[in-house]
Formats: sequence, C-alpha cells, structure tokens
Amino acid sequence: MSLEIQHSWTQATEKDAITSLFEGFQDSHTEIEINEQTVAGRGGGNLQTTVKKRIIDNDPPDSWQSWSGQNLRTYVDAGVLQRLQNGMLQKMGWNAFSPISKQLTKIDGSFVAVPLNIHRLNNLFYNVEIMDEVGIDPHTIQTPRMLIDTVKLVEETTDSSGVVHATKNVWPTLELWESVLLGEHGFETHQAIVNGEMRSNERAVRESLGLVDEYHEQSPDGIVSSNWREAARQFQSGNVAFFHQGDWAPAAFRNDDFEFEIDWNCTAFPGTNDQYLLSMDSFPFSKHSSAKTALFKFLQYVSSVEAQQRFTQKRGSIPPRKDVPASEYDPFYRRQINRFRKTNTQLPSIAHGLAIPPASRADLTSAMQDFTSTWDVEQTTREILTMFD
Repeated sequence: MSLEIQHSWTQATEKDAITSLFEGFQDSHTEIEINEQTVAGRGGGNLQTTVKKRIIDNDPPDSWQSWSGQNLRTYVDAGVLQRLQNGMLQKMGWNAFSPISKQLTKIDGSFVAVPLNIHRLNNLFYNVEIMDEVGIDPHTIQTPRMLIDTVKLVEETTDSSGVVHATKNVWPTLELWESVLLGEHGFETHQAIVNGEMRSNERAVRESLGLVDEYHEQSPDGIVSSNWREAARQFQSGNVAFFHQGDWAPAAFRNDDFEFEIDWNCTAFPGTNDQYLLSMDSFPFSKHSSAKTALFKFLQYVSSVEAQQRFTQKRGSIPPRKDVPASEYDPFYRRQINRFRKTNTQLPSIAHGLAIPPASRADLTSAMQDFTSTWDVEQTTREILTMFD
C-alpha cells in the first residue's frame, strides 16, 4: 500500500527531520510505502500553490505539509478535508496536545489536521561578546526603537555590524514587521489588525514599517540581498550583534565553534516578552485519499510522542504535545519548550497566515514585496490600508 505525502522540507536540517519521521513510521508500518513528493520553497508558497492545483485537477495527495490556523480554510472551503472523529482523536491522545495547537487545527467546529511542530517567530538572537563589549544586557532593551538605538551604538563603538537582515525573500521582512508591530504597539493592536481593523491602526502600521526600514538600513545586506541561511551564516561569523529569525535558525548555525550561551544567546524580541508568536505545521486529513486506513495510521504516528520528538529535535522546533519530555532536547530548545508551556499569550502569526484569511495574507505579502523593493513607508502604508478597506 502506498501513501503519497507532499512537503517542502528539502534543505539541510528540515530534510533530516522529515526523513527521520518517515523512517520511524515505516519501522512500525512496513506494509505501507511512503511516496514522498517534494516542492522546493517554503510551505506557505510554492507547496500551497502546487497542492491547490492538484485539488483543482481532482488529484490531491493523501496528505501534505500545511501551516495551520486559517491556512487550512482554503482546503476546508474546497471540500477536500474531513473531520477527525472522536474515536480517532482518542487514539491520538488528543488531550495531550496544547490548547493552542488544537485550536489551530479546528475549522468550523471540526478538527481536520494533526499538529506536528511549533516555531516561535519573535526571537532576537544576539552575540554575547559584542553585547559585553558595549555593556548592554539585551534583556533590558524594552522596545523595537530601543533596539535600533542599540544597533546604532554597536555600529558607532565597535568593529562589528549591528544587525543582519535577509531581504532576498519577502517573508523575513513580513515576520520582522509583525514582531515590531507587536513589540512597539502591543497585543491589542496586533489583535485589532488580525480582525481587519487596519484603518483605525494606520499610525501603528506606518510606524512599524518605519522601524523595519531603519532596522534593515543597518544591515550589511544593503548592497547584495541574502536569504535567511546566508544571513544566519553572517551572524554565526561572530561579527554581527543581532539577528531576528524564527527558532529554526539555531538548528542551522549550531556547531562546536559557536556555542549557545557562550557565543550566542536569544531573548524575546523587544516588547514581546510575554507573547509567544508562533507558526505551526500540520498534516491535514484528506477526504479524497485512496488509502484512508494507511492515512489514519500515518496521522496517528505523526501525533505520537516518538514522531514529534524525532521531527522537532532535527528540525529546530518544539512539539505541540505537552507530554514530550523537554529533557531530551538541547539547552536552547529545552528553554523554548519551557517558555512555550509557561507563556499564557500564545499568538498565531499574521505573517504565516495562521491568524488571517488566505486572501488577506496574500494581499499583505504583496504589499510587503513592494516594500522590500522600494522601502517606501508611506506608499506601503497606503497600499496596506487600501487592501483592507
């Protein structure tokens, strides 16, 4: 029996993570063959386009990698997902999943996907030695504006770069804008924008874009655009003070010569200490799978402690299940797990489309694409407000 699974985890640690997941499943289900289909590019872009096309052609894969929350609505509205019945959920140990992970796989009252991993997006990685040199504790930087002042201080008083920011793709800037918005204008403004109240929050939109522009101007990325992996390597070189990125980054730049808490460390992006801004991957339960029994076995495995531990340890993320032992993770991800479990405000991301409808995210991404070409704050503010009127 064959089961077709489509995903976009094709690079380095992410490829190792999904390979480990598939190997674990096939160790206990030798009768089921995984037909792995990959689409290069992030899960919210090229993969989603490919899956949509296959749905239109009445040939969807048995399951696929999907960001959760409102991203799943596309597939529910297309009529290709089915409800996970109570008996299925019980076999998966559904009560062991964190409330937010269950919330983000529930559309129109039905659970339609299984959570796999959680990423925190509002991280600020910093170089320990450079911060010691300028005499600033990053945990005392209380707002995004104060962060920019610190970046400028690093530039003025050391031989190091203040920050590195990847601009080759639009999504790092969209993620940065959301962290800046949350840190500078707070939870209520973030939630108002989630609810489509852009016009009444025009000042917050404009000011956040302005701070992002100031932030990017300090990056050595200004002449030649880099992707996030190249930016991570620049940070890892030891000559950059700050790097904003999702918590998949440490899985890419960890090594014996760049040690956590000795060479680098991490704090919540200024102003967001009490919020866990997150993205979450899941595998949907397809209505049109030709191998429904095999698909349920796969989803049941994905939901297990073993599978989540296998995947998240290699991917650089944390498990949605509450009963996966944190002690099995390296120190940075152990700390992420503990912070997630202790943080009351767990926010689905605008940038990753968990919090807003797919059409709204597409419009916002388009506006941010223009922004990373022109860095015109006023023009982008007008574009965003017009889109959401």
